[in-house]
Amino acid sequence: MTIAVELTRQVDGPEVLAVLQAGGVEGKLSKDGCKVTVDADDCETVAHLLDEWAAEREIPFSPVQIDGCSFVLAPPAG
Repeated sequence: MTIAVELTRQVDGPEVLAVLQAGGVEGKLSKDGCKVTVDADDCETVAHLLDEWAAEREIPFSPVQIDGCSFVLAPPAG
């Protein structure tokens, strides 16, 4: 299935793509650097890899599922 991950910062695109690929999820970064599109068997794997990426960098981002299997990687709303 195709899963989209919207990013709030362009600078995160290459790292997010790299961590997903290291986790066995192939993907592609958009030209503007704000969206990663991946092919994965399930949404949970992608969410887990995104959580790990944010935790390793100690940034307050978390994957928020917006519809079906699309995510926004953003800081929590407050």
